[in-house]
Amino acid sequence: MAQQGASPWRYIGIAFVVLTVVFAALFGYYYMQYSTANSNYQSLSAQYQSQQSATVLAAALSHWNYISDENMQALIKQYSTNATLYWIGGALSGTYSGITSIQNVWSKYFSIWSAGWFFTFAPPLVSVNGNNATVTALVQFTVTPTKFPYQVQYLNINYTLNYYNSNGNWLIYKEVWKVAGAGFFSENQQSSLLNLALANAFSHWNAISIENTTLVMQQYSTNATLFWVGGTLNGTYSGYNSIMNVWNKFFSIWAAVWFYSSSPPTLSISGNTVTVNATIQFVVQSASNMSQFFFINVGYTIVYQVTGFNVHTGQYTMQIVSEVFKVEKAGPLSQVAPPP
Repeated sequence: MAQQGASPWRYIGIAFVVLTVVFAALFGYYYMQYSTANSNYQSLSAQYQSQQSATVLAAALSHWNYISDENMQALIKQYSTNATLYWIGGALSGTYSGITSIQNVWSKYFSIWSAGWFFTFAPPLVSVNGNNATVTALVQFTVTPTKFPYQVQYLNINYTLNYYNSNGNWLIYKEVWKVAGAGFFSENQQSSLLNLALANAFSHWNAISIENTTLVMQQYSTNATLFWVGGTLNGTYSGYNSIMNVWNKFFSIWAAVWFYSSSPPTLSISGNTVTVNATIQFVVQSASNMSQFFFINVGYTIVYQVTGFNVHTGQYTMQIVSEVFKVEKAGPLSQVAPPP
């Protein structure tokens, strides 16, 4: 009996199995190659990301250092040509767009402060996303005013810097300088200014009471403004001569003046100004009828500007730049009402 030949399907099955094994081996090989390449890519990407974050952080630290050193040339090179600086709070508050505008505001800042140092309360936060990066931090600048080098003040700034990568250089295209706090480093220095302002305020009210125009006028700056609110002298008086004239009118109405404060005045410091707020009661004698006495309750505000430091006396000097004399209540002394 003749033996039948092997079935062709058998050979096909064997070939399929062999090919499957071969393809599986190839797939495994290329998968391992892909996994290795992908792992290497992820590692390189992480290294690049870390490197870029470090580069951006170094740029931000250099930026704050250039501000502290008042190095305008190096500072301006860090901006893109269409950058915008948002200054929030303080005398320089505003939006500054373009290199020229930004350079001008930094020039003003450098003219106010003669020296500066900086530190961050915590490590700045840096995020990099492709060609864009952001740095946020709370930065404290220690500064000394140009006009008053004996003072040491601080500026706490909520800082945001937005960068983009231009041919390998990280340039600032948006900057936010937001004043979070400011003040004096020395409590003794602050106390000295508050004590001086309080003493000056009481001297001012006493000079009014004794109707001594010379002493009253000694405390005003040449461009001071007196806001008289209520009563026959109601008005705004700007400049030395205008203020002197209104006090002379006040003294011509009253033959005698006395004053007292029902509670201690409150004081506050902002930059180089000290503000005194108080409720003062004046008791006055009519110049036209010496038998008549009246009371005037006044909401009083005096703003002093620190004008220097006397090295001989060891004290600061200050002048009145703004004053508010607001008549809260007035009437015959028989109907006297205590200050609120």
